[in-house]
Amino acid sequence: MKNIDDLIELIMGDPKLRESKTLGEKVYRDEPILKRASQLVRDIVPPKDDTHAQLMEMRRMVYSPEAQWRSREWLFGKQGKFMEDFEDSFDKNVPFEHYFPIYNDMTLEQQRTYFTWRTRIRKGEFCETSLSYIFVYIYELINLIGVKNAREGYDSLKNLLEHYSESQPKLKRFVSAWLDDMVIYYGLDTSLLEKSGMIEYDKALAILLDMDKHSDEEVFSALCLTSSYNAGKSAFYKVYPEDFCTVSVRSYKSFSEYYGSHRKKTLFEKHFGKCTVSVHQMFNSAVFCHYRSSPKNSVVIDDIRRFFYRGGEWYTEGYAGKLHSNKEIGMFLRAVDSLMRSKYKEKARLQNVDITKQLSKIITEQIDILLEEKKRAEAMRVDIDLTKLGSIRRAADITRDKLIVDEEDLEEDICPQPDMQEDVHEEIVRENTTPLDSGEYAFMQALLYGGDYQSAAKNAGSMPSVMADSINEKLYDIFADTVIEFDGDTPAVIEDYEEELKGMILP
Repeated sequence: MKNIDDLIELIMGDPKLRESKTLGEKVYRDEPILKRASQLVRDIVPPKDDTHAQLMEMRRMVYSPEAQWRSREWLFGKQGKFMEDFEDSFDKNVPFEHYFPIYNDMTLEQQRTYFTWRTRIRKGEFCETSLSYIFVYIYELINLIGVKNAREGYDSLKNLLEHYSESQPKLKRFVSAWLDDMVIYYGLDTSLLEKSGMIEYDKALAILLDMDKHSDEEVFSALCLTSSYNAGKSAFYKVYPEDFCTVSVRSYKSFSEYYGSHRKKTLFEKHFGKCTVSVHQMFNSAVFCHYRSSPKNSVVIDDIRRFFYRGGEWYTEGYAGKLHSNKEIGMFLRAVDSLMRSKYKEKARLQNVDITKQLSKIITEQIDILLEEKKRAEAMRVDIDLTKLGSIRRAADITRDKLIVDEEDLEEDICPQPDMQEDVHEEIVRENTTPLDSGEYAFMQALLYGGDYQSAAKNAGSMPSVMADSINEKLYDIFADTVIEFDGDTPAVIEDYEEELKGMILP
């Protein structure tokens, strides 16, 4: 080609091109290389007859000179305040999916779908919709768009979470943190944080910092709240909850004392570190207009945590961590679970946990101590069989009747001779009022007062073991337990019942 003129002549000489409707109908005019924003808006956002003028104006804000250098957050806040009272009644429901969504990420139909859904939400109609639409509305609330004040925004956000938490489970993780941030950032009443995960975590740490001032149940609950291992779901815990709690708390306290005496730092510091200051990103992962000023510069949350604003940044002073996240506490509770299952001879066992020999020793010792305590308590336990009360009453009635002396007898012998008084006393004292026969009575006298029980059994024509079995059976209705036990071949009265038996069986 010699020049551009030859190329144009060649193209125009082609009959196919000359007959082309595209070439023949299109009119080419001079166009400016750079266009004004208003010209771009007309090209990109053609007007719609059925589209509200306010919505079209919002779309044009994207092309304003200021929007060209401002952030997405600024643009969202600008458009949001402009549209905060806008209502729509679009008859379509166009889905929308976008990370960190703002109005500018939506098509015109998606914008109309969103504002129609928002109109219904504000009237109390919580319809199912795309998660991205819900996040846009959440961003409006945390930026106080469409609400009178921060408390109304907080209540609206909490209400939104309650209605969509089941259908949209992803919301809870983000919204729960943003609700806490609203309280801190806007200076709301800190009592709103009472049920937040942050406050629960701090309360658990406060208990573990000073365990001696709290009950075993409180300490165990604090361990479970911080632990990555869910002891509450353990099959062993469900059967032995009190035992699990006792061993866990005693072991943790014992190990805490041991660790503190052998290390330069405490066990609490090992698990949770020291109280530190760190940057806190308000409304992290949200589209939030940080250019607005916060009404509070410092907020005290509880005894071990506070937030403060300095040099353009928010900071938190407290302990790092969150609920159910501490792996070392988790390993400790899992070790308690594993070792207790072995000691209690449970069929379902857990794999051995990688803990120190000293901690394993402490846990094992505490399990043994508890089992010994339970064994002693069981030995001392007295079970009352209510079905035996009738026979006990009958035996008492017989004893009462035998001790009663008729008034007539007393009148006949008001002043007996001294030797006669002695004989009457001796007869009353030595009378057998027990269910035992004379041979068994003599056998018990020998056991209680150091006599020859072998001779007593022989005189009754029996053996000590047979006599003991018969006596235990006859006295069971009174004591609900055996009263004679054997140390090898030697019978002996159980110490707990000795005094009561001596009241029944005289020397």
